[in-house]
Amino acid sequence: MNTIGMALILISCTLCGFAYDANEKKRVLQLDELFLGFNLLKSEIDYKLTPLIEALQEVASQTEQGVDRLFGLYSQKLNQRDEMDTKKMWKQTLMEANHWLRLKEEDLKLLESFGTMSSHFDREVQRNNITWLLESLKQRRDQANELYEKRSKLYRSMGVLIGLSIVIVLI
Repeated sequence: MNTIGMALILISCTLCGFAYDANEKKRVLQLDELFLGFNLLKSEIDYKLTPLIEALQEVASQTEQGVDRLFGLYSQKLNQRDEMDTKKMWKQTLMEANHWLRLKEEDLKLLESFGTMSSHFDREVQRNNITWLLESLKQRRDQANELYEKRSKLYRSMGVLIGLSIVIVLI
């Protein structure tokens, strides 16, 4: 019976390490998709001259990893116009999307700046703000990817080692 308990402890700690690693990988993928999504949004606004609501719907159809739901939800909120303040709608969308996105607090604060951009209906202001957001997202994405590359094996190994240390202490 003790052997089964120790094996379960080792397996659960190992799985926790792998789950944490998968969570960090998902964050990197979502930052990648956000970068792609805002790039698509910028091109929709710049070159196709698409209105913001339609551009958001188009971007939602071309992205994945939960980012599609973020853009789709914001598009719905803008279309319903329950509130006149688009900044509040974007912030509310981010809070709702936080359930399925694996972004950190700093990432969400960066994305909040898009809400001030979407309140301006001037294409030039939107373009400049999206360009700034894209540069910032690229830096965040590169930092997250570099950190993930460095620590990926560490997260998985720590799960195994913590499980082994608990088993050793119990012996």
